[in-house]
Amino acid sequence: MAALLNTPVPDTPSPAGSVAPAQGKPGRAARHWGRWLLAALVVLAVAGFAASRYLDPWLHKKLEQQVAAQTRGQYRLRVGELHTSFWQRAIRLRRVRLRPAETVADTLPRVRLDVARLSIRGIDLLALLRKGVVPIDSVVLDSARIDVLALARKPAKTARKPLHERLPLHLQGLEIDYLGLLNVQGAYLPGSQPTARFARADLSAHAMRIDPAGAADTQRLGYALAWRLRLQQARATAAGHRLALVGARLSTAGGLLQLDSLRIQPRGPRQPDQAQITLALPRLRLSGLDALALRYRHRWQADSLHLQAPTLTASLPAQSSASQTSSLRSYLEKLDLAYLRLENGFVRMGAGAAAVQASKVLLTGWGLHYGPAAAPDSGRVFFARSWTVALGPSRATVADHALSLGGLRLSTQARTLALRAVQVRPPAPGHGPPGAVRVELTMPDLALSGFDAGALQHRQHFRADTLTIGNARLKFTPPAQPPPPVWKLLAGIARRSDLSQLVVKNAAVQIAGLRHTPQISGLYLTGSAIRIDSLAALGPARIAYAKAWRVRSGLITAPFDPPYYRAASQQMHLDTDARRLVFTGMSLTPAFSAVGMNRHKGYQAPAISIRLRSLTFDGLDFAALVRRTDFRTARLTVQSPVVRIASDGRGPINPHYSKVSPEQMRQLPVLVDIRQLIIRDGNLYSSYRSPLTPIVGRLSINRFNGRFFNLSNDPSRQTAATPLTGSATTYLQNRCRLDARVSMYLLDPLGRHRVWGAFGPGQFAMLNSMTVPTRLVEFKRGTVRRLRFDMHADRRRVTGTTWAEYSGLQLRLLRYDRPEIEQSLLTRLKSKVVNFVVIRDQNPRKGGKFATGQTTSTREPRFSVFTLWRQGIVSGLFNNVGVPQKLAQKLSESKDEAPLPK
Repeated sequence: MAALLNTPVPDTPSPAGSVAPAQGKPGRAARHWGRWLLAALVVLAVAGFAASRYLDPWLHKKLEQQVAAQTRGQYRLRVGELHTSFWQRAIRLRRVRLRPAETVADTLPRVRLDVARLSIRGIDLLALLRKGVVPIDSVVLDSARIDVLALARKPAKTARKPLHERLPLHLQGLEIDYLGLLNVQGAYLPGSQPTARFARADLSAHAMRIDPAGAADTQRLGYALAWRLRLQQARATAAGHRLALVGARLSTAGGLLQLDSLRIQPRGPRQPDQAQITLALPRLRLSGLDALALRYRHRWQADSLHLQAPTLTASLPAQSSASQTSSLRSYLEKLDLAYLRLENGFVRMGAGAAAVQASKVLLTGWGLHYGPAAAPDSGRVFFARSWTVALGPSRATVADHALSLGGLRLSTQARTLALRAVQVRPPAPGHGPPGAVRVELTMPDLALSGFDAGALQHRQHFRADTLTIGNARLKFTPPAQPPPPVWKLLAGIARRSDLSQLVVKNAAVQIAGLRHTPQISGLYLTGSAIRIDSLAALGPARIAYAKAWRVRSGLITAPFDPPYYRAASQQMHLDTDARRLVFTGMSLTPAFSAVGMNRHKGYQAPAISIRLRSLTFDGLDFAALVRRTDFRTARLTVQSPVVRIASDGRGPINPHYSKVSPEQMRQLPVLVDIRQLIIRDGNLYSSYRSPLTPIVGRLSINRFNGRFFNLSNDPSRQTAATPLTGSATTYLQNRCRLDARVSMYLLDPLGRHRVWGAFGPGQFAMLNSMTVPTRLVEFKRGTVRRLRFDMHADRRRVTGTTWAEYSGLQLRLLRYDRPEIEQSLLTRLKSKVVNFVVIRDQNPRKGGKFATGQTTSTREPRFSVFTLWRQGIVSGLFNNVGVPQKLAQKLSESKDEAPLPK
């Protein structure tokens, strides 16, 4: 082996000499490549020296000339420094200034630009020379200011081309890994609105591709895969408003948009056709925003939108612009927002007294979806799966009424609505339309459960389980013209309303503007299965739109024949299922005494006081009462009435026809049908002051018990064959029993009716408490064993017969000599003559003959029918005891008239 290694190599090629030359080629090739490398280095060094010596000035001058040429002299560019680096494939510019020429054509906007530093790195020089798509690592513009002074009035056609078709040097495109605009200031000041300026903006884009492929790529936004923006101290004016923004952040990759301290204020007076808005928004944060869906599919999709403490005041035009609405819908075809929250907001809409204002607003929505082209989703309420709304103190003006709320809370998921501290105030006197409805309401609490907001929105069907109102105070003045039915009033909101139960607790209601203005306190009301629509209004099974009502109340008061009387009831109970209505502790109280009544009315008018233990309606037809105001009841029971009638005979007779007469039933504007009227344990106390003496006469009717049938003005029930009938038992002066019966055809135009009955036994002297002071006649003695009467009356007179069984009757005529009633010598003589000549002292007579008396008395239509009956009894009694018929009639018709009391 060593010998072989030491064998010398021959100088001449051997037969197999092809191997030796092959062994010497790598050395020569290495020497050639070394020379080429050395030459390349020399060339690069020379090129770098030439570039640093000649290229930078040439590019500097070429760039400025290119701008002037492409803008046709409308702009000039000045670059302070320009440096290129072949090793880094970079170009750096400093102090770049772009200025418009003194005379600028209308084809370009007027822009002023100052850039402190511009750095472009990683330029693909080969692609640049080929004018293809040029990759660039980064483009960073630092510390710049741009001012837009005016827009192009006649933009060139190329201005409408996309950016990738307007690249310099006719490049096919640019691929920029990173684009950064740092510390940029700007202003948009065209000389008229809108204008804008900002103190600093930092904008960056990643993976930017400016070419046709990048423009068509739906995964890019503005040629880039991602954008980031940070904005500080921005201001703008537009549409008559000033806008100020402390800061903003946007990240398309993170789907984040955040605005800090946004303020919008009006600028100048409001125009009638222009909206005016004042907004203060400390923070708006939008997360999960899909910017690509918004750009390419017009779909606004995000995870959450959070608005913190916004304060909004807006005055909107009377009619919204249809063009603005249509343009918004064309741009925003679909909206999807998982979560929306607005907290601690303040809203004021409108101006002046008609403004709507809400404070401490909390609004939360889940699963918002909006798509005009899609069919309405009945499972959503105003495009959301559920809403929670809470309001603090709020106010508005509705139909000239001031409405205020202490708070409101609505949850569509829990199906609840609650209001607290509700107040409604009517317009001041003299304000508002004359004859319009007026409402004054204080309502501490209102709660609605089972509220189906979706049915109300999509089908105009109000549906809920229970509406509870607590401690409300309502004063209601109905309009001068009768309002339409309730279902018509609600038709604009709901074509149908269904409420399972309405509960009102401890309410107070006053209905003003009527002659008889009722006031109700302590009202408790429950309505079941309430349905409000046109069918329910006519349904026979419903009463005021409900299947059933239950009501109880405390004190009820109302003026009666104002200002002379006030009616009251301590309690009231109503049950439509039981068809029962009960008033407890009723009273009718006069405002004046008998003297005061005469003075105020100008004629004789009694002061009547009535008290009832209870007034009970059984079998009351509530449906007929509500629909047609027909008053139909099976039984009306008056328990323990106490009636006090105080009269004064001084003054002219009442010039008006009495309303207490059978003929008045024909004049009633409503239908009355009482099958049975029961009066139990009644008492009537009458006092009368005649012009003859100042001493008041008194008479009482006690222990009245009566039962009457068919008290009706219904022609189908009240006929001559089926008139009003009844019977009663009472005691005169609580000592003499009276049994009476009546038969009265209430619709008889002649007012014909019959009354008959019997008195006795008793003493005539029991009448002295009335006859002595008012007629100066005293029954000295006499006993009535039985007195029967039968009277027939009509609109002109009363006739009949009286049968009086009595004995020992003697009268004494008196005279009034202040201050006493006494018998003078003349009156004694008159008394003896009357007792001896006129008066029969007994009946039947000593011979056994029984005398009867003829009842004859003329009816005075200004007096009640009860006065007519009294006249008949007096006439018949006087005639029966011996007074001639003509004189008896005259005595029964005597009317006291005297000057009004002073």
